[in-house]
Amino acid sequence: MIQGVFFDVGGTLYSYKNMQPAMMGILRELAERLKLRHEFADVARHYQAANRDVDKLFAQKSFYLFRDYFEATFRAFLSRIDREHQHEHFEWFERVQRERLMGALDLQPDCLATLARLKEMGVSLSAVSNADENHLIPLIERGGLHRWLDHWTSSEAAGSCKPDRQFFEIALGKAGLTAGQVLFVGDSREQDIQGAHAVGMKTALITELDQPAPMHVGRETPDPDFTITRLSELPAIVAKLRATPPAAIQQPS
Repeated sequence: MIQGVFFDVGGTLYSYKNMQPAMMGILRELAERLKLRHEFADVARHYQAANRDVDKLFAQKSFYLFRDYFEATFRAFLSRIDREHQHEHFEWFERVQRERLMGALDLQPDCLATLARLKEMGVSLSAVSNADENHLIPLIERGGLHRWLDHWTSSEAAGSCKPDRQFFEIALGKAGLTAGQVLFVGDSREQDIQGAHAVGMKTALITELDQPAPMHVGRETPDPDFTITRLSELPAIVAKLRATPPAAIQQPS
């Protein structure tokens, strides 16, 4: 029987809808700092291409700090615009990116009400995020999520990044639950759904129109057990899973 719900954070408890405009603003400022003569459309195109290249590299790693991921993307971008000697601007870029992108994240409108309802149902709640500590903890505090979550784990604290099995096992250990007792909710097929499915959790993919999950590199993934567009759909899913004998739960075709 489902006793716990584990949540991804970015793109799940928090919406990504404001991320793209915030990132474009940061890139405009970076272009000014670097005194680039490129058209801004070219700057954005080079950064996005660098991001895709680094995604392919880091998707093969079982653990990385997001600071290192951002620095690798920054250096790949500089290489693409022939400015490799200007890497000293990374400290500014990393700080501004962290502050503004986190600031651009808004809680899903039904987030707190859904967490409260799940707690009323006696469900253990946890956040399991591919994030450094200085990204995750401020988001937990800013959203008041500590009032509802029983525990949370960053990839930095776990020494492991989704979809690596170790991350999920550490989160299960904190909750004192088995994989079969947990529903995992996330926006990424390649990180959340694949990793949770591999350890035996039920999965729910939350989709946000026109907001693709980051770090998708085209890996084949299993289908989620459920697909939702709002967090408020989760209490009914948990109730259904609790009421249905395990052998009778229909898997996606």
